[in-house]
Amino acid sequence: MAPNKLEQSALSLLAAFENAGKSVSRVIVEGKKIEIVLSKAHDSDDFDRIDMRHGKT
Repeated sequence: MAPNKLEQSALSLLAAFENAGKSVSRVIVEGKKIEIVLSKAHDSDDFDRIDMRHGKT
């Protein structure tokens, strides 16, 4: 089954966002509505909250 015009639009929007460097977590197609949800930027890691110094500073 070939994708319809709305699904093709959603796929092209997804490609455009990813080519722009945005991370997309999901794409929702409901009727004539296309919703794109971007991933939250999580720049920190598990070690950000730990004091990594050793000795005198």
